[in-house]
Amino acid sequence: MQFSQIRFFASSIARLEATSKPTCDLNPVCCKVVPCCMKGLINYSSQPALLCEVEPSVWSRVVKYSKYRPIPLSIENFLHHGEEATPRVSYNFLRREIPTRLAGVLLEFGFLPPILQKQTAIQAVRDEHLETFQDLLAFPNNASDADLESFSEALTNTRLRHTDTVQKTAEAVMEMKFEMIDQKLEVDQGIETAVQYFLDRLYMTKISLSMLTNQHLYVHGGNIAKPRHVGQIDPHCDVVAEIRRAYNEAARLCDQHYGTHPEINLVSSNRAEASDVPILFAYVSSHLHHMFFEVFKNSMRATVERSKEGNMAKLEVRVSKTDTDITIKISDSGGGIPRSQMNSLFKYMYTTAGRVGKAHADAVKSSSIPPMAGLGYGLPVSRLYARYFQGDLDISSVHGVGTDCFIYLRSMQQKAPEQIPVFSKSTSKTYRE
Repeated sequence: MQFSQIRFFASSIARLEATSKPTCDLNPVCCKVVPCCMKGLINYSSQPALLCEVEPSVWSRVVKYSKYRPIPLSIENFLHHGEEATPRVSYNFLRREIPTRLAGVLLEFGFLPPILQKQTAIQAVRDEHLETFQDLLAFPNNASDADLESFSEALTNTRLRHTDTVQKTAEAVMEMKFEMIDQKLEVDQGIETAVQYFLDRLYMTKISLSMLTNQHLYVHGGNIAKPRHVGQIDPHCDVVAEIRRAYNEAARLCDQHYGTHPEINLVSSNRAEASDVPILFAYVSSHLHHMFFEVFKNSMRATVERSKEGNMAKLEVRVSKTDTDITIKISDSGGGIPRSQMNSLFKYMYTTAGRVGKAHADAVKSSSIPPMAGLGYGLPVSRLYARYFQGDLDISSVHGVGTDCFIYLRSMQQKAPEQIPVFSKSTSKTYRE
């Protein structure tokens, strides 16, 4: 046999092997390249994912959109679009942008440990995200007036569909933990890190999805915005007024649980304009309320439980505005947090009342009034709200004395773009490391 013939046969065999070799389409449900993207995960199964299979034609679109980069908008962008853009401009942007933001998260469900994937709530949340993805891509490129109206209806359904995403996922994580305890399996660092990373990205996507849908519905979809608001954004949001509103709501809740609540001492300082000028800036007031209410709720519980009759310390609140930032410091005398627990404050398996037990989780779900300490997602989600527009939330403590919570916000709207997850080839590596 000639050498050229041998080389021809060898190359033919190589091509045949290449075409018959299974390939990865980023769908762990039907992946034949086991262990595929799951390789190297600590204590993870090498079996394909447990989530229900997705139609290949649908999944190929998920993979396609995961390769696009989402476009983060600043508060300034939201205000401009709310005042100047038409419903058609908003339609064209959201029809592509929302599926782009959802696609990466949809892929990441397949990277979760199987014991979490099999939880009913996780499967439901994945399917809800997939339904929204498909619903919006079903709309045509060139929309008629009827399409614009139907699009607003679809966004209303989207808003309702994702209302309980945080609660459902938090309960699924708790059920995973309890199942591992029952099976005498240890929640190791690898699983906890992967779950923490995923939930941060899922919840941040949820925040951004709510922001996009609400802006469209309040500006173009017939929802009635509050006076002086542009969609959800108050161009002249009064920080001190929002602090007092959240404090009053937390105080009412504290009264329901304990029959009393600590008083507040609030001091503000405007170093950007003048000391006697109210601290105002463009922001989403509901985001501020979420953060302030959660912090006040934790501070009040700690203060009341530590106080003696007739000797309850006040909560001390300081607000400062400069040319670049607004800083809110909320201090309590609730005894502080042990240094050994500080690194756990923003973990989803932890609550400020301590490690979440099954009895506590059952009590939270069956309670007729909101709890003072829930399933462990209050502080981490509050930090995501702060970070969404380039702020932050941090906590320091003097154990035996009290706790200081710092909330940092950008005071300049043009320097406050969204901070949203971006899916890339390196994302799966984070779940493996």
